[in-house]
Formats: sequence, structure tokens, C-alpha cells
Amino acid sequence: MRTFHFKLITIAEIKNKYPFLVEDEKFDYFDEWEDEDFFLTAEEDVNFEGNFHLDFYEDKEKKWLAKLLNLPVKKVEEIRIEGLFINGNFSVTDSIINAEGDYGPYVFINGNVNCQSLLLGGANVEVKGDITAKEVVMTYYNHGNFNCSGSINSPVFIVNDHNTAFAQKKIDLFYYNDRDEIDPKNECEYDDETDEEIISNELRKLLDNPLIETFEELERDLARGELVLKQNNPPAKTHEYWRDRVLVNYRDLKLVSEEFKTEELCNMALNITFHALPFINQDLITFELCEKLVNKDGFAIQVIPEEFITKELSFKAAESGTMLRLIPSGYYSEELILLVFKNGKHQPDINDVPSQYITENLLVEYVKIGKGLWLDKVCKQNGMNKLQVLKKVIDSGIEYLDNIFGNHFSKETAEYAFSSYKNQEKWNEYAQKYKQKFERHELNEYL
Repeated sequence: MRTFHFKLITIAEIKNKYPFLVEDEKFDYFDEWEDEDFFLTAEEDVNFEGNFHLDFYEDKEKKWLAKLLNLPVKKVEEIRIEGLFINGNFSVTDSIINAEGDYGPYVFINGNVNCQSLLLGGANVEVKGDITAKEVVMTYYNHGNFNCSGSINSPVFIVNDHNTAFAQKKIDLFYYNDRDEIDPKNECEYDDETDEEIISNELRKLLDNPLIETFEELERDLARGELVLKQNNPPAKTHEYWRDRVLVNYRDLKLVSEEFKTEELCNMALNITFHALPFINQDLITFELCEKLVNKDGFAIQVIPEEFITKELSFKAAESGTMLRLIPSGYYSEELILLVFKNGKHQPDINDVPSQYITENLLVEYVKIGKGLWLDKVCKQNGMNKLQVLKKVIDSGIEYLDNIFGNHFSKETAEYAFSSYKNQEKWNEYAQKYKQKFERHELNEYL
């Protein structure tokens, strides 16, 4: 099949040559294009072999685009390609792919489209003719727009939270559109346990991989240019195939059949991230494995099955760094709470602490550990004396004056700190460091 040679032209040139494009409200939708930026264009019909990628802004696709245009990768990286214009029909042997849901180029095809599958996310796409797909037309996420002036002809057509419009459709096997009336048997079902929309059995029985349960999972296959329908006999998968997929996205472990879901593959996924734990074979989950994951990253406790979470494991998570809300409240104690606060990767969140554990001693330690950002709020809620807490922090040592003066400076805390440490050599260091605050409160006598 002949591969047409695209060329780059400036936006200034395309505006001059095809002024009708400017009339489309989606053309330069955010008014941020420069006339020196580029469009990828073809003046006649295009027959393209392979997958055609629309995510021109992504690093991987820039390398693909550089090869397509026979340009150095560095050159493609230096310029901005904002759109695709084809003044004719567009035939692709494999799939047309816009995998990025948040953004994409402006695409105008002044003819028909023929492909294996069409996946559209954040791009703004206008097709003046018909679209014929061998497998699936899928549009997803509400950042993009797609308008087909002709007919969409495909075995499967899915519109999932996307601004999609078309004149006609001829769908042989399955149609889903969350903004249109559809056959009730094609509706998704909400799964309370996973908090996900599970696709219809009508669609699942058409797919080559019976483990696909969500549109997101199907989207990942389409983004790879895969054949997905059983009727088209997709190539058999191998261990190497699944290994490569899991290395790229650990979530794909969920889609691996038992034949290839080996202990080695599961361990490889867990070495990448603890988030893979829900997708591994459940008979591989032991307390020792859970302990290993938590020792490596305390946040792993959020995916540990309930039966493996003990007081001991909770303390290990606290030592490794986690959030209090991820630990079962039945294991809370002042010791555990403070351990979480001391080893946390972010500022301690006192809002996670149930009121029965809010004591003056806990609040003192809370301020000593971090900034004590929510001290005023938590003192009011629990009837505690904020100034008394701050005085005890000051009593703990002059080294805590950064915590006090940096986040809780007041006339009262300054006076109390001065009375406690005025004779110490380091007092002048803190006084000079926070001199502006002392002067603002008219406390120059303490400087």
C-alpha cells in the first residue's frame, strides 16, 4: 500500500489556503496558536500503512512523527504541530489513535475515513464524509469534540462521556452512548465494590479478552492498536507479550489469563508498585508478602486485604511513612498517631485524628513535628486552650521557636518565649530571623 508523504505547513499558510477552517469554533479553540506553528497536511487521498497516531504532543509520538516526515527527532521536538488536515479520503490499515483524553490536535478530514478502529479522546475532530471501521469506533472523556457529517459504520460504536455528533450510524453488533437512548441490555452496571462501571455482557461476549470489564480497559487495548473483537481472530498472546504490557502498565495484570499469570509476572508487577496487589493471584498473598510491601512503602497498607492487617503491620506502615486514614481505626493509639506524624511524607493532618485521641500532649507533639496548620481549628472543636499548647511547645526547648514564630507568632507567644529564653545566646538568632514580625506587632523591646 502506498504511504502518502505528508508535509508541514504553517498555520498562517493554512488559514490563507483554507479560510473555511477558521469559521469552525474548534479551530484554535483556546486562541493560543501562533501563525508560525504547523499543521500536518495532505492535499489528496491518503493511504497509510500501520497505526496512525494523533497525539502529536507526546514524546513517543514525536519520534514516530519524525520518522514519518523523515526529519530529525530534535527538529520535531522544537516545533509545535497543532493540527492535521487531509483534503481527501483517509485510509489506514490499522487504527487511528488519540489515546490522550485531556487534549489533542485539531483534525479536519475532507472525505471518508476507513480504518481498523478509531479511538478519540481530547482531540477536536471534524470528518466530512463517512467513517468505516473494521472493529470499534470509540470516543471517550469530555475534553474532546468529534463531528462526523456522514455515517458511522462499525460493528461496535461506543460514546463514553464525549462530545460526539454524527448524521447517521450503521452499527452491526453493539452501540453504547451515555448521551443517547440505547438498548437497555447495552447499559453498564455499577459495581459498589470496585466503584466502577462494568460494561454490558453484550459487549464482553464480543471481545477476545473476556477479562476486560471496563471501557478504560478496552481503551488501553485500542490505544495499542490491538484487534479486540473475537470474530476477527486476534493473534494469540504470549508470556513476552504480557510481560511487556505489565511493565508499561501494572493494571494490565488484571487482564492476564491464568495461563500466563505466573508468580514471576505477579512479583514483577509488585516490584513496580504495591498497587498491583489487587490484581495478583490471591493465593500468592501472605502476611510475609504484605509485610514486605509495607516495609518498602507504608502507603501499601491501603491495598492489603483486611485479614492481613494487624497492629504490628499498622506500626510498620507508620514507620515506613503513610497517612493515618489508611490504617484501621481499631489500632489507633497516641503512640501510633505520633509515629505516623513523624514519618509522614507530608505535613501531619490532625483532621484524621478522632476526637477521643485529641489530648494536650498530642497537640504539643503535633506542633513540634510540623507546622501545626490546623491547631486553631482543632482546639476550638475540642475545647482546648491553644495558647497553653503553644507555651508547652516553647517549654520543650528553644529549638522549637521556628515552629512557633514561623506559624503561630503572636504577642503572647513572643512574650512567653522572651521570658523563657532571653538570657540564652540563641535568642538573638531567632529574634533577628523573625525581626519583621516583632516589629509588625510593635515588640521591638524583645529584639
